[in-house]
Parts: sequence; structure tokens; C-alpha cells
Amino acid sequence: MRRYSIGRRLLWLLVGSLALVWGAMLGVSYHKAQEEIHELADARLQQGARTLLMLDLKRLSRLSRMNDANVAEDEKDEMRGSEGPPLAFQVWGDDGKLLLTSAGAPPAAYIPKSGYATRTINHQNWRSYSVHDRKRNYEVTVLEPLSVRQHPVAELAGRMGQVLALALPMLTLFVWLSIRHGLRPLMRLSDAISVRDAANLEPIQLRQIPDEVQPLITALNNLLERLAQSLDKERAFTADAAHELRTPLAAIKVQAEVALGAQDESTRRQAIKMVIAGVNRTTHLAQQLLLLARLDHVEQDVRESVDLGQLAADCVAQHVDEADKKEIECELSAEGNCTLQGDPAMLAVLLDNLLDNAIKYGRRGGHIAVSVRREVGRLHLSVEDDGDGVAEADRARLRDRFFRVEGHAASGSGLGLSIVEKIAAAHGGSVDIHGGLNGRGLGVSVRFPV
Repeated sequence: MRRYSIGRRLLWLLVGSLALVWGAMLGVSYHKAQEEIHELADARLQQGARTLLMLDLKRLSRLSRMNDANVAEDEKDEMRGSEGPPLAFQVWGDDGKLLLTSAGAPPAAYIPKSGYATRTINHQNWRSYSVHDRKRNYEVTVLEPLSVRQHPVAELAGRMGQVLALALPMLTLFVWLSIRHGLRPLMRLSDAISVRDAANLEPIQLRQIPDEVQPLITALNNLLERLAQSLDKERAFTADAAHELRTPLAAIKVQAEVALGAQDESTRRQAIKMVIAGVNRTTHLAQQLLLLARLDHVEQDVRESVDLGQLAADCVAQHVDEADKKEIECELSAEGNCTLQGDPAMLAVLLDNLLDNAIKYGRRGGHIAVSVRREVGRLHLSVEDDGDGVAEADRARLRDRFFRVEGHAASGSGLGLSIVEKIAAAHGGSVDIHGGLNGRGLGVSVRFPV
């Protein structure tokens, strides 16, 4: 079974999610910052162009001839329009003739339309803004390389990346500490279970249980309760089995001692017959005990289509000789198409126990009726006899293990109906105990869902 750490998995999921969200926010912020810087730079271009438009050609000519170092500071401020490097500009006449160009201005072509434009000049991208002076009949175009605008955007992205690089390890540490603190109830639960011994099946009690851990503790306590009940049943079953086996074993020992000390052959032979009968009873009891224990672990997936009528016919045929010894007549009534999904071996054991009880406790020269028929949504199997029957007060106890009705000459293990009920329950069925034939005897009905 592959093992993994919930804490480490949560850590990687949370830190990965934080890094992913932060990266997405960084990308969105970079895009927004780029838009804002472009808008500010465009506003600066427009302000610079309108500022230059306020100057006459003489002053513009002077500006275009002078290097930045020789231009007076007030004239530089007039050129800037806002903080930043001096803007390159061109002055065009109405006829599209270039009148003036500043130092650093690219050889841009004339654009008669006023406003913004993005152009590629000498393999370099430029942003320009043109404005026309109708009174003086010339146009001023201010230009700026787009690469200038990328620098603050890259600087802003770098700062944000530095913050992410510094904050992510701290966030990882805080997230890990938070996860460790959040998983502490699971550690307390693990400690509470690890210190227990195998005999301690008391419910787990912890203080300050989170809502997420409460279902796990409830499930564990329910499991411990079921285990305690199962162990109690096993202890009771073991004690009852030991008690039931003690009696026939003691009888076998007594008969063996009688046979050993018998003086005549007839007494010895009678004692040996009693020993054999006791061994047979003990063997039958042991087989019933093993079968009952095996039914606690029935494989639910072992299912196939079983014709209950045909199975009942086979079981009746196997018990004919036993019934003939008591001159009991067995009658079978089976409808067609009485098929269910089940374990044929277990269903045969169910029928075998019902028929064995009916023959064992039926009256000599009596009658047994086996019926298999369809009902609405289920199959009905019944085995009825016309023997002495069982008092109403004792019928409820017939399901108990090792219970035998007093006053019957026939011996039994007291496990037959317990086995029948377990097999029926494994197939989703139910068992009903009622009166037998003609107001006499005992009847057992088993109903299976189709």
C-alpha cells in the first residue's frame, strides 16, 4: 500500500496554489502597469507637443539647433512638458515640408493627420503625437521610442518578483506550521489508539475535537463497539460449544469404561454401540459448529443462478431413506421459474437442516410438506410437519443457539435453525416460524427477495 503524508501534500497544494495565484496576479499587474505607463507616456507626448506648439518658429529653431547641454533650463522645462528626458520633435509645414527637426529625432515621414501613431523607423518602434497650429500653419510632431516605456514596466515587474521571491519561503513556513497545528488532533488520535492494548475496546474520548475529525472518531467508536459485541458473541459461542461438547464426550467416556469393564459380550457390544452413537452425535455437533463459524465469513460475491424448486427436489430425494425409517411421507410442491441469485451449497445446507429437523421431530407415520412458490417480488420456501410441534412460548427461542425443546426423544445440536437463519440473512431473506400441517407440528418459512 502506497503511503504519503497529508501534511506534505497539503503544503505543496497550498504553496503551489499561492504561487500560481501570485504569478497570475503578477501577470495581470504587469499588464495593467504597462497600460498605465503607456497612458501616462501618451499624455506626456500630448502635453509636450502642445507646449512646443505655443512656441514660435524662431524659438523652435533655436531648440532644434542646440544640444541639450547648451539649452537653458527654462527652455528645457518647456520642452519636457512633464518629468522625463527631452522629447524629440519635428515641425512640418502645411505642404508636408519638414521645417525643423530636433537632435535625436528619427527620420520620420510626414503624417497629415493629427493624433497618436505608432511607427517603425529604422527597425525601431516609435510612438508619436502630432498637433496642427492653424494660425501659424505648421504642425508639430513629438516622438518617443517605445523602448523607453519598457524600462519602468520591467523595473516594476522586477520589484514585484523580488517581493514574491522573498515572501514565498516565509509563506511556505507559515503554511507548514499552520498545517502541523491543524493536523495535531490526528496525532492525538493516533497516540490515543497506539497506547491501547488489544483488550481495550472502550470508546475513544478526546477533548477539543474538530468537526472534520469527529466523523472519523465516531466511525472508530462504532467499529470498536461492533468488535466488542462480536467478541462477546464469540466468547459466548465458545463457552456454549465447550459445554455442549462436554456432555457427549463424558457419555462416550462412560460407555467406553463400561465396555472396558464388561464381563459378557452382549454388554460390551451394547456399550460399544453407545460409544459409536455418541461419536456420531459429537461429529454432527462439531460439523454444525464449523458450519456456523464459516457462515460468519460467507463470500457475498459467490453468486449464481439457483433453481430453488430443483434444489428442494434434490434435498427431498436425499432424505427419502431417513424419512422411510419413520414411515414419514414427504410431499414436494414446486412452481416453475423459482430462480434466485445465491450460493447453491449454502442453500442446500439450509434445506438440509429444515428437512432434517422435520424428519427428526415429526411423528412416526406422519407427513411433511415442502413448498416452493413465487410471491410478489420474492420466493417463498416452506417446510411443515404434523408432529408434536413446539409450544408458543418456546418458538421464539428456537432461533437461539444450542436451544432444544425439552420432552423430545430425538437428540439434536440446537444449531439447525440458527444456521438456517444465517444462510437466509446472507441471501437477504427472512425466516418465520409458525404452526405446521392441520394445526399440528411446526412450520418454517423462508422468503428470499427476487
